Amino acid sequence: MTTVESVLLTNGTTLQPPLILIAEDEPNNQDVLLTVVEDFIGGRTMLAHNGQEALSAVQRERPNLIILDLMMPVLDGFVVAERLKGDPSTADIPIIALTAMARQEDEAAARRAGCDVFVTKPFDLDAMVLVIRSRLAGGA
Repeated sequence: MTTVESVLLTNGTTLQPPLILIAEDEPNNQDVLLTVVEDFIGGRTMLAHNGQEALSAVQRERPNLIILDLMMPVLDGFVVAERLKGDPSTADIPIIALTAMARQEDEAAARRAGCDVFVTKPFDLDAMVLVIRSRLAGGA
């Protein structure tokens, strides 16, 4: 993970780059997502290798957005999304579901669990950048 500088605004406040939690157990996917967030978005990252680590990371520092693999060890992404959306203190954090499951039933289950966006693997880098930027801006 790289360090991204904060920006000092003219009114004296500091604008921090967005913090994005990447919850993904596959090292290759982790590397690609880290590159997308840090190099293309200019964001800061937290990395979780399983669902339990993801929940713990959110408790330590609240992210602006979560990229959540649905099939992870310990706790899967469906359970993580349900817990986060069921907690009033984290319910408003946008969640991008990332998965190799591509059936309509899988997308419906992810949305029921609380995921805001459903992206299938392999994903297009440019499209992922657009999805992340849109969610950070509060878009659909």
